[in-house]
Amino acid sequence: MTTFKTLNKDTLQEGFLYLSKKEPDFKKVLIEKNYNINPFSKADGFEGLISLIVEQQLSVASAKAIFGRIKELVKPFSPSEYLAIEPNEFKKAGLSKQKIDYCNGIANKIIDQELNLEDLHEKEDSQVVKELTAIRGIGEWTAQCYLMACLKRLDAWPSSDLGLIVAIQRLKGLENRPDYLTIEKMSEPWSPYRSLAALILWSTYDKD
Repeated sequence: MTTFKTLNKDTLQEGFLYLSKKEPDFKKVLIEKNYNINPFSKADGFEGLISLIVEQQLSVASAKAIFGRIKELVKPFSPSEYLAIEPNEFKKAGLSKQKIDYCNGIANKIIDQELNLEDLHEKEDSQVVKELTAIRGIGEWTAQCYLMACLKRLDAWPSSDLGLIVAIQRLKGLENRPDYLTIEKMSEPWSPYRSLAALILWSTYDKD
């Protein structure tokens, strides 16, 4: 069985030390925040994945409210329990028709054993992303966030995230928002701790 280094107290400190040396701007943020950076953590498996689908293109507060209402409907939070709920109930909870379809598709794939989220623990980051993005409704952002928040991987990098883009623009004093290629290039020295780099960047974006 393959084991991967994941986010914990020790790797958090290792990562912050590494990033402080690589990126002076990160060191400034970490000192300013007394190394107290909010984690990005979600339940593993189906619940975490559905939570990320809900979050797509929504503010954190809106997504949290909608997912809270969905959790009240689905008890326990499993694919079969999810599919037992009338779609109209999810619509009333604030979920769009498109996202209801995505979530139904994911639940069915798990039940039909076409998707095994447990197996992802033993797969390389790139394999996890490839497997997840093959599913309707799951793009690169959702797959990278699943790596980071659910599997606690250290080098996930959701480069299309608006919060990250704006945070990088502010931190670097850029006139325009950096494009995908620029952000990918900038993030290279931050590997293998890009998940922690994202947490640091998000902490600067959230302060407004």
